Amino acid sequence: MEDKNLSYIASEFELGDMSTLDQYQRSIVKVIGVGGGGINAANQMFFHIKDINYVVLDSDSQQLNHSPIPNRVLLETTHGHNAHHVTEENEAAIISLLSDNTRMAIIVAGMGGDTGTNAAPVIARIAHEESLLTVGIVTIPFQFEGTQKIKKALAGIEGMRKNVDALFVIDNQCLTEIYSDLDHANAFNKADETLAIVVESIWELISAYYRTCIDFNDVRYTLHKGGQSMVFSGYAAGERRVTKALEDAFESPLLKDYDKYSFKKMMMTFLYNPDSELPLLMEEMNEVQAFMSNFDPDADVIWGLAHDKTLKDKLKVIVLASGFNVSYNSQIVGTNK
Repeated sequence: MEDKNLSYIASEFELGDMSTLDQYQRSIVKVIGVGGGGINAANQMFFHIKDINYVVLDSDSQQLNHSPIPNRVLLETTHGHNAHHVTEENEAAIISLLSDNTRMAIIVAGMGGDTGTNAAPVIARIAHEESLLTVGIVTIPFQFEGTQKIKKALAGIEGMRKNVDALFVIDNQCLTEIYSDLDHANAFNKADETLAIVVESIWELISAYYRTCIDFNDVRYTLHKGGQSMVFSGYAAGERRVTKALEDAFESPLLKDYDKYSFKKMMMTFLYNPDSELPLLMEEMNEVQAFMSNFDPDADVIWGLAHDKTLKDKLKVIVLASGFNVSYNSQIVGTNK
Protein backbone atom coordinates (compact mmCIF):
# COMPACT_ATOMS: atom_id res chain seq x y z
CA MET A 1 0.00 0.00 0.00
CA GLU A 2 1.48 3.35 -1.01
CA ASP A 3 0.99 6.35 1.23
CA LYS A 4 0.79 9.75 -0.42
CA ASN A 5 2.76 11.33 2.42
CA LEU A 6 5.56 8.77 2.29
CA SER A 7 6.52 8.14 -1.32
CA TYR A 8 9.90 8.43 -2.97
CA ILE A 9 10.35 11.19 -5.50
CA ALA A 10 12.21 10.26 -8.66
CA SER A 11 13.82 12.93 -10.85
CA GLU A 12 11.28 15.62 -9.95
CA PHE A 13 13.46 18.58 -10.79
CA GLU A 14 15.12 19.58 -14.02
CA LEU A 15 18.62 20.33 -12.82
CA GLY A 16 20.39 21.12 -16.06
CA ASP A 17 24.09 22.03 -15.87
CA MET A 18 25.42 22.53 -12.37
CA SER A 19 27.22 25.77 -11.66
CA THR A 20 30.06 26.06 -9.18
CA LEU A 21 27.48 27.17 -6.59
CA ASP A 22 25.37 24.06 -7.31
CA GLN A 23 28.39 21.82 -6.80
CA TYR A 24 29.24 23.61 -3.57
CA GLN A 25 25.70 23.30 -2.21
CA ARG A 26 25.59 19.60 -3.07
CA SER A 27 28.52 18.86 -0.80
CA ILE A 28 27.39 20.61 2.38
CA VAL A 29 25.08 17.89 3.79
CA LYS A 30 26.46 14.75 5.43
CA VAL A 31 24.28 11.86 6.58
CA ILE A 32 25.78 9.85 9.45
CA GLY A 33 24.21 6.42 9.94
CA VAL A 34 24.82 5.07 13.46
CA GLY A 35 24.14 1.47 14.49
CA GLY A 36 22.22 -1.17 12.57
CA GLY A 37 19.03 0.84 11.97
CA GLY A 38 20.93 4.00 11.05
CA ILE A 39 23.19 2.13 8.64
CA ASN A 40 20.26 0.36 6.96
CA ALA A 41 18.52 3.70 6.44
CA ALA A 42 21.73 5.34 5.18
CA ASN A 43 22.22 2.45 2.74
CA GLN A 44 18.78 3.16 1.24
CA MET A 45 19.59 6.85 0.93
CA PHE A 46 22.94 6.09 -0.66
CA PHE A 47 21.18 4.50 -3.65
CA HIS A 48 18.36 7.05 -3.92
CA ILE A 49 19.94 10.41 -3.02
CA LYS A 50 23.21 10.68 -4.88
CA ASP A 51 24.30 14.21 -4.02
CA ILE A 52 24.73 13.84 -0.26
CA ASN A 53 27.88 12.62 1.48
CA TYR A 54 27.55 9.60 3.78
CA VAL A 55 29.34 8.10 6.77
CA VAL A 56 28.40 4.94 8.70
CA LEU A 57 29.51 4.04 12.21
CA ASP A 58 28.96 0.88 14.21
CA SER A 59 30.58 -1.35 16.80
CA ASP A 60 29.77 -4.34 14.57
CA SER A 61 32.42 -4.72 11.84
CA GLN A 62 30.22 -7.15 9.92
CA GLN A 63 27.44 -4.56 9.68
CA LEU A 64 29.94 -2.02 8.38
CA ASN A 65 31.44 -4.40 5.84
CA HIS A 66 28.02 -5.05 4.28
CA SER A 67 27.39 -1.35 3.71
CA PRO A 68 28.07 0.08 0.23
CA ILE A 69 29.07 3.37 1.86
CA PRO A 70 32.88 3.73 1.70
CA ASN A 71 33.31 6.09 4.70
CA ARG A 72 33.12 3.79 7.75
CA VAL A 73 34.15 4.08 11.38
CA LEU A 74 34.35 1.07 13.70
CA LEU A 75 33.22 2.29 17.13
CA GLU A 76 34.47 1.00 20.44
CA THR A 77 31.65 1.84 22.82
CA THR A 78 31.67 1.25 26.55
CA HIS A 79 29.08 -1.22 27.79
CA GLY A 80 26.69 -1.21 30.69
CA HIS A 81 23.90 1.04 31.92
CA ASN A 82 23.74 4.49 30.31
CA ALA A 83 26.98 4.03 28.35
CA HIS A 84 27.39 7.00 26.04
CA HIS A 85 31.12 7.07 25.27
CA VAL A 86 33.31 6.51 22.26
CA THR A 87 37.07 6.42 22.30
CA GLU A 88 39.29 9.44 21.68
CA GLU A 89 40.45 7.77 18.47
CA ASN A 90 36.82 7.48 17.36
CA GLU A 91 36.19 11.13 18.14
CA ALA A 92 39.25 12.17 16.15
CA ALA A 93 38.08 10.08 13.17
CA ILE A 94 34.60 11.64 13.33
CA ILE A 95 35.99 15.17 13.51
CA SER A 96 38.21 14.39 10.51
CA LEU A 97 35.21 13.19 8.49
CA LEU A 98 33.34 16.39 9.31
CA SER A 99 36.27 18.70 8.57
CA ASP A 100 35.50 19.23 4.91
CA ASN A 101 32.78 21.33 3.32
CA THR A 102 30.08 19.95 5.62
CA ARG A 103 27.69 22.53 7.03
CA MET A 104 24.83 20.24 8.03
CA ALA A 105 25.18 16.88 9.79
CA ILE A 106 22.17 14.55 9.86
CA ILE A 107 22.60 11.77 12.42
CA VAL A 108 20.30 8.83 11.67
CA ALA A 109 19.76 6.03 14.20
CA GLY A 110 17.27 3.55 15.55
CA MET A 111 16.74 4.10 19.27
CA GLY A 112 16.29 1.24 21.73
CA GLY A 113 19.29 -0.92 20.85
CA ASP A 114 22.90 -0.48 21.93
CA THR A 115 25.11 1.34 19.44
CA GLY A 116 22.54 3.74 18.03
CA THR A 117 21.12 4.65 21.43
CA ASN A 118 24.51 5.05 23.12
CA ALA A 119 26.73 6.47 20.38
CA ALA A 120 24.38 8.72 18.37
CA PRO A 121 24.14 11.41 21.11
CA VAL A 122 27.95 11.49 21.35
CA ILE A 123 28.33 11.88 17.59
CA ALA A 124 25.69 14.62 17.65
CA ARG A 125 27.66 16.43 20.35
CA ILE A 126 30.83 16.25 18.27
CA ALA A 127 29.05 17.65 15.20
CA HIS A 128 27.48 20.43 17.25
CA GLU A 129 30.84 21.35 18.76
CA GLU A 130 32.16 21.63 15.20
CA SER A 131 29.54 24.39 14.67
CA LEU A 132 27.52 22.36 12.17
CA LEU A 133 23.76 22.53 11.85
CA THR A 134 23.12 19.27 13.69
CA VAL A 135 19.95 17.29 13.03
CA GLY A 136 18.93 13.99 14.60
CA ILE A 137 16.47 11.65 12.86
CA VAL A 138 15.63 8.65 15.03
CA THR A 139 12.99 5.98 15.57
CA ILE A 140 11.03 4.67 18.55
CA PRO A 141 10.58 0.86 18.44
CA PHE A 142 7.36 -0.89 17.49
CA GLN A 143 5.12 -1.78 20.43
CA PHE A 144 5.72 -5.49 19.88
CA GLU A 145 9.42 -4.93 20.69
CA GLY A 146 8.50 -4.36 24.32
CA THR A 147 8.16 -1.65 26.94
CA GLN A 148 11.75 -1.85 28.16
CA LYS A 149 13.15 -1.24 24.70
CA ILE A 150 10.79 1.72 24.22
CA LYS A 151 11.89 3.20 27.56
CA LYS A 152 15.52 2.77 26.54
CA ALA A 153 14.74 4.49 23.24
CA LEU A 154 13.12 7.44 25.02
CA ALA A 155 16.21 7.81 27.20
CA GLY A 156 18.38 7.81 24.07
CA ILE A 157 16.11 10.44 22.51
CA GLU A 158 16.62 12.69 25.51
CA GLY A 159 20.36 12.28 25.04
CA MET A 160 20.00 13.30 21.40
CA ARG A 161 17.80 16.26 22.25
CA LYS A 162 20.57 17.82 24.35
CA ASN A 163 23.07 17.68 21.48
CA VAL A 164 21.17 18.65 18.32
CA ASP A 165 19.60 21.74 16.85
CA ALA A 166 16.58 19.82 15.62
CA LEU A 167 15.25 16.36 16.42
CA PHE A 168 12.95 14.33 14.17
CA VAL A 169 11.39 11.30 15.88
CA ILE A 170 9.55 8.60 13.95
CA ASP A 171 7.32 6.42 16.12
CA ASN A 172 7.47 3.10 14.28
CA GLN A 173 4.05 2.17 15.63
CA CYS A 174 2.60 4.90 13.38
CA LEU A 175 3.74 2.85 10.39
CA THR A 176 1.18 0.17 11.27
CA GLU A 177 -1.49 2.84 10.74
CA ILE A 178 0.01 4.21 7.53
CA TYR A 179 0.53 0.74 6.05
CA SER A 180 -2.40 -1.38 7.22
CA ASP A 181 -1.10 -4.47 5.40
CA LEU A 182 2.41 -4.21 6.87
CA ASP A 183 3.71 -7.64 7.90
CA HIS A 184 6.34 -8.41 10.50
CA ALA A 185 8.97 -9.32 7.91
CA ASN A 186 8.77 -5.91 6.22
CA ALA A 187 8.17 -3.75 9.30
CA PHE A 188 11.83 -2.88 9.92
CA ASN A 189 12.49 -2.23 6.23
CA LYS A 190 9.60 0.22 6.22
CA ALA A 191 11.02 1.95 9.32
CA ASP A 192 14.39 2.34 7.55
CA GLU A 193 12.64 3.63 4.44
CA THR A 194 10.72 6.20 6.48
CA LEU A 195 13.96 7.60 7.90
CA ALA A 196 15.29 7.84 4.34
CA ILE A 197 12.16 9.66 3.16
CA VAL A 198 12.49 12.27 5.92
CA VAL A 199 16.06 12.98 4.82
CA GLU A 200 15.01 13.07 1.18
CA SER A 201 12.31 15.63 1.92
CA ILE A 202 14.79 17.89 3.73
CA TRP A 203 17.20 17.50 0.81
CA GLU A 204 14.48 18.51 -1.64
CA LEU A 205 14.03 21.78 0.21
CA ILE A 206 17.75 22.49 -0.03
CA SER A 207 18.50 21.30 -3.56
CA ALA A 208 15.47 21.90 -5.77
CA TYR A 209 16.09 23.85 -8.96
CA TYR A 210 13.79 26.71 -10.07
CA ARG A 211 13.71 27.68 -6.43
CA THR A 212 11.96 30.86 -5.30
CA CYS A 213 12.79 32.26 -1.88
CA ILE A 214 14.08 29.01 -0.30
CA ASP A 215 17.71 27.97 0.14
CA PHE A 216 19.98 26.30 2.69
CA ASN A 217 20.05 29.39 4.88
CA ASP A 218 16.26 29.19 5.23
CA VAL A 219 16.52 25.52 6.21
CA ARG A 220 19.22 26.44 8.72
CA TYR A 221 17.11 29.26 10.13
CA THR A 222 14.11 26.95 10.55
CA LEU A 223 16.05 24.16 12.26
CA HIS A 224 18.72 26.07 14.24
CA LYS A 225 17.81 25.61 17.92
CA GLY A 226 14.51 24.32 16.58
CA GLY A 227 13.97 21.44 19.00
CA GLN A 228 11.28 18.94 18.08
CA SER A 229 10.83 19.03 14.30
CA MET A 230 9.13 17.20 11.45
CA VAL A 231 8.86 17.32 7.68
CA PHE A 232 5.69 16.22 5.92
CA SER A 233 3.92 16.70 2.60
CA GLY A 234 0.49 16.86 0.99
CA TYR A 235 -1.08 16.76 -2.47
CA ALA A 236 -4.25 18.16 -4.01
CA ALA A 237 -5.91 19.03 -7.33
CA GLY A 238 -8.92 21.03 -8.42
CA GLU A 239 -10.58 23.88 -6.58
CA ARG A 240 -8.96 25.15 -3.37
CA ARG A 241 -6.00 22.87 -4.04
CA VAL A 242 -3.63 25.01 -1.94
CA THR A 243 -5.85 24.64 1.12
CA LYS A 244 -6.47 20.95 0.45
CA ALA A 245 -2.76 20.23 0.00
CA LEU A 246 -1.97 21.94 3.31
CA GLU A 247 -4.77 20.07 5.07
CA ASP A 248 -3.48 16.82 3.58
CA ALA A 249 0.05 17.59 4.82
CA PHE A 250 -1.04 18.40 8.36
CA GLU A 251 -3.03 15.16 8.53
CA SER A 252 0.19 13.16 8.11
CA PRO A 253 0.29 10.14 10.47
CA LEU A 254 3.85 11.16 11.31
CA LEU A 255 2.31 13.97 13.38
CA LYS A 256 0.35 11.57 15.57
CA ASP A 257 2.33 12.42 18.73
CA TYR A 258 2.72 16.10 17.82
CA ASP A 259 0.63 19.11 18.77
CA LYS A 260 0.43 20.23 15.16
CA TYR A 261 -0.60 23.77 16.08
CA SER A 262 2.35 24.38 18.41
CA PHE A 263 5.28 24.87 15.99
CA LYS A 264 7.46 27.96 16.36
CA LYS A 265 9.06 28.10 12.88
CA MET A 266 7.94 26.68 9.57
CA MET A 267 8.96 26.73 5.94
CA MET A 268 6.70 25.40 3.22
CA THR A 269 7.42 24.92 -0.44
CA PHE A 270 4.72 24.55 -3.09
CA LEU A 271 5.60 22.44 -6.12
CA TYR A 272 3.62 22.60 -9.35
CA ASN A 273 3.91 21.73 -13.03
CA PRO A 274 4.73 24.91 -15.00
CA ASP A 275 3.44 23.25 -18.19
CA SER A 276 0.04 22.39 -16.72
CA GLU A 277 -3.14 23.71 -18.29
CA LEU A 278 -3.98 24.85 -14.77
CA PRO A 279 -0.93 26.92 -13.73
CA LEU A 280 -0.56 28.06 -10.16
CA LEU A 281 -2.15 31.48 -9.78
CA MET A 282 -1.08 34.11 -7.30
CA GLU A 283 -4.73 34.40 -6.33
CA GLU A 284 -4.58 30.79 -5.12
CA MET A 285 -1.73 31.67 -2.79
CA ASN A 286 -4.16 33.84 -0.82
CA GLU A 287 -5.39 30.54 0.59
CA VAL A 288 -2.10 30.25 2.50
CA GLN A 289 -2.93 33.24 4.65
CA ALA A 290 -6.40 31.89 5.40
CA PHE A 291 -4.98 28.49 6.36
CA MET A 292 -2.35 30.03 8.61
CA SER A 293 -5.09 31.66 10.71
CA ASN A 294 -5.29 28.24 12.45
CA PHE A 295 -1.85 28.73 13.96
CA ASP A 296 -0.04 31.02 16.36
CA PRO A 297 0.20 34.44 14.67
CA ASP A 298 3.71 34.85 16.14
CA ALA A 299 5.00 31.71 14.39
CA ASP A 300 7.78 32.36 11.88
CA VAL A 301 6.76 31.21 8.38
CA ILE A 302 8.83 31.11 5.18
CA TRP A 303 7.42 29.91 1.87
CA GLY A 304 8.70 29.29 -1.63
CA LEU A 305 7.86 27.79 -5.02
CA ALA A 306 9.44 25.09 -7.17
CA HIS A 307 8.65 23.28 -10.44
CA ASP A 308 7.83 19.58 -10.70
CA LYS A 309 6.63 18.44 -14.12
CA THR A 310 5.66 14.99 -12.82
CA LEU A 311 2.76 16.47 -10.87
CA LYS A 312 0.65 17.19 -13.99
CA ASP A 313 -2.31 19.20 -12.61
CA LYS A 314 -1.64 18.41 -8.97
CA LEU A 315 -0.09 20.68 -6.38
CA LYS A 316 2.34 19.43 -3.75
CA VAL A 317 3.42 21.14 -0.55
CA ILE A 318 6.44 20.16 1.59
CA VAL A 319 6.33 21.50 5.15
CA LEU A 320 9.36 21.69 7.45
CA ALA A 321 8.45 22.84 10.95
CA SER A 322 10.26 23.07 14.29
CA GLY A 323 9.49 23.88 17.91
CA PHE A 324 6.62 21.40 18.36
CA ASN A 325 5.18 20.17 21.64
CA VAL A 326 5.11 16.38 21.53
CA SER A 327 4.19 13.35 23.66
CA TYR A 328 5.52 9.87 22.82
CA ASN A 329 3.91 6.56 23.68
CA SER A 330 2.46 7.85 26.95
CA GLN A 331 -0.07 5.05 26.92
CA ILE A 332 2.79 2.50 26.83
CA VAL A 333 5.49 3.83 29.11
CA GLY A 334 3.30 5.73 31.57
CA THR A 335 5.06 9.04 31.06
CA ASN A 336 5.04 12.02 28.73
CA LYS A 337 8.24 13.15 27.10
